[in-house]
Amino acid sequence: MTYTNRIQYGTALATMGNWSYTTYLRGQYKFSKKYVDNLCKKLVRSSRINKVFASIEKDKLDEHNHLHLLLDANTELSRYNLSIIGGFNHKGIGNIDRVKNEVGVAKYVSKHIGKDFSYHNIFIN
Repeated sequence: MTYTNRIQYGTALATMGNWSYTTYLRGQYKFSKKYVDNLCKKLVRSSRINKVFASIEKDKLDEHNHLHLLLDANTELSRYNLSIIGGFNHKGIGNIDRVKNEVGVAKYVSKHIGKDFSYHNIFIN
């Protein structure tokens, strides 16, 4: 996938939901595709979250990775809420930021799509 394709993907992703929050997760171990899918399924089963876009991104300095989340939520979310819903330690959850520019954030979370180390998926309640 080329840079132009990733920009187009991010632009289209911005229209696929009412993206209200974004955050990232860092774990003690590398995130696997299976773990990410199970986590996101838990999130969309909650009455608080309608859609989740998830993308795994490789860390620059080592073999670890982190997970970007774009959330379509119908209520306020905090680290604590997200940790309870997903069963993930709140200490590994980054700031829960309100999305002010859907296109910009969608492009950011999809910037590595198509690279050999990336994985992404979208989940809808």
